[in-house]
Amino acid sequence: MKRILIILCLLLSGLPFYAQQTGKVTAKFFPNPQVDIDTPAFAKKHGFTTYRELMTFLHDLATAYPELINLQIVGRTQRGRDIPMIKVSNGGNDKLRVLYTGCVHGNEPAGTEGLLYFMKQLTRDPQLAALLDKMDFYIIPSVNIDGSEQGERVTANGIDLNRDQTLLSTPEARTLQRVALTVKPHLFIDFHEYKPLRASYEEVTNGLLVTNPNDFMFLWSSNPNVSPALRSAVDELYVPEASRMADAEGLVHHTYFTTKSNRGDIIFNLGGSSPRSSTNIMALRGAISMLMEVRGVGLGRTSYKRRVYTTYKLAESFAHTTFEHADRIRRAVDEADHYNGDIAVTFRSKAASDYPLTFIDMLACKKVTVPVEARIAPESEVVLTRERPVDYYLDADQSRAVEILQNFGVELERLEAPQTIDLECYTVTTALESHDLVAGILPLNVKTSTETRAITLPAGSYRISMSQPLATLVTVLLEPESANGFVNYRVIDAKVNNTLGIYRKMK
Repeated sequence: MKRILIILCLLLSGLPFYAQQTGKVTAKFFPNPQVDIDTPAFAKKHGFTTYRELMTFLHDLATAYPELINLQIVGRTQRGRDIPMIKVSNGGNDKLRVLYTGCVHGNEPAGTEGLLYFMKQLTRDPQLAALLDKMDFYIIPSVNIDGSEQGERVTANGIDLNRDQTLLSTPEARTLQRVALTVKPHLFIDFHEYKPLRASYEEVTNGLLVTNPNDFMFLWSSNPNVSPALRSAVDELYVPEASRMADAEGLVHHTYFTTKSNRGDIIFNLGGSSPRSSTNIMALRGAISMLMEVRGVGLGRTSYKRRVYTTYKLAESFAHTTFEHADRIRRAVDEADHYNGDIAVTFRSKAASDYPLTFIDMLACKKVTVPVEARIAPESEVVLTRERPVDYYLDADQSRAVEILQNFGVELERLEAPQTIDLECYTVTTALESHDLVAGILPLNVKTSTETRAITLPAGSYRISMSQPLATLVTVLLEPESANGFVNYRVIDAKVNNTLGIYRKMK
């Protein structure tokens, strides 16, 4: 009944019940900035930048500034569209490398538009152009082009691309990892948009129709396996300096949160640690990494200039931070390449009752703060730790796991002859299938016991050295209990009382 009354109020106020933002809320909290943005979407009154308009814009930019702009085709979508990447550089060697991406979700166009504007400003704003003396920019403005053309979140085959960063089941995900392997970015930023109005919000606000008030939210890697040097650079440099920029621009911000129903209760998850998402997988690769959630899904063209400008200002802020702290950034990424801490196999977010979150009451057009039940990923507690091995070994029949590892750029050595080695083995003690599909898979949650014994590995088995830069990523993919790893995602078969086809060689 309460929801019916809310819908009636919205209809009487002239706002359809499916709309995301009233005119009063827009005028009071989200006015467009007084700035001219000369990118394709703003040359028309309706819709967003199409693929044809995107490619024309990039070709024109590369033609006009050949000394700065290099247009490359780095992959193809499922429907055969070229995936473009722009490199912006004034030449020189040994520079910091910054990788920006947009539109991993096809219905989040502000990331693309903001990055197009950022590219253009690099060619004409002297303060931005000065950054090119220390860094090169690699920009993929639209990763999920097929989804963008349809206005759909998912790729052409229905896969959520930001849930495909460990399986790499789509060509778009493989393209992104291939670019990361080639570029080896010091900084990676993935620009997204989030849906500001959710039905679950009503359940924690006594039925009020509320919307998320934040222009953007920070989502950095909370996976405890990420090198501490990378995490501290985000905590101490990038987030504070972007927050200062936002405050000066009048942009509201917060740590990213989303909701999940737990036995009928609404839980707010703050931050994220899953390796299946871009920000975590890139941090595990050894880059300073963040995913920026700009307010936007479902808003259409409402406040679009503000959303695009927010993306642009964030890209600008992160670039300035990288420039100003270049030496520390280099050291952090180098430390990550050599990080060899113990493996945090399983961990859980810190629980917090009565965590205060602020919303906008849509009908009253004012902010309200309510206490919620929260799980805080940046303050995770490690539950299961294992010592990092010297090597992992895979059975010869683990071809799918091998293929994915190779797509990431992991170095594997194939045994030419049988070898008998003392190895730590995993035996599955429990296996529980999830009820929630992820990328078309029901994940399998297992527990294992371990023992060391002599194992004879046949010719064709694989050795993976832990002395390589992607070693931390390997541990997260291969440890059986790891969320979104190869056992969890059924890349490696697991049955109770059976030994897995993964082994560890200890010191």
